[in-house]
Amino acid sequence: MNPSLAIFLVSTLVIAATFLWVARSTSEPGAIDYARANRLRGVFGVSLGVILAIFLVLTLPRLPYPVEAAAPAHVVNVVGKQYAFSVSESPGPQSLATWEAEFSPVVEVLQGALVEFRVRTLDVNHGLGIYTPQGALLAQTQAMPGYVNRLRVQFDQPARIPRCVWNSVACRTTRCVP
Repeated sequence: MNPSLAIFLVSTLVIAATFLWVARSTSEPGAIDYARANRLRGVFGVSLGVILAIFLVLTLPRLPYPVEAAAPAHVVNVVGKQYAFSVSESPGPQSLATWEAEFSPVVEVLQGALVEFRVRTLDVNHGLGIYTPQGALLAQTQAMPGYVNRLRVQFDQPARIPRCVWNSVACRTTRCVP
């Protein structure tokens, strides 16, 4: 049996059993012991706090951010517009009117170096993906108007950023060189 299905089924049974128990226990009115109810609330609150603290301790070290706040070895500016991205070491096109004159060449980065992509767009939201030559996704982020997303990637192999999202063979690339 699939582990996810087993977890789902067990969770469903526990929830259903809890609802049935509550429905049966409240079918006839009874006296409420407020002191006991407040103690149970306190135990529940402390238990929930302990569980959340355990999850925090277990998951915080697994964050996908670099441990050190080191400056990137290379900064690449990525500017998006409809069906295209400009990838350059300069700030790139500042408006749609200057797009063609300021469109970028191929950018090369050193293999193993930490590269920061500063991603923005001139028109609407765009998804940006960085791929291996075989087509596997290495990293991705969103390009949004009026905001610069910073995506840090350490390349151990060549990669490319598609120039056009719409079935185009022309690509602007970030080459990884030894």
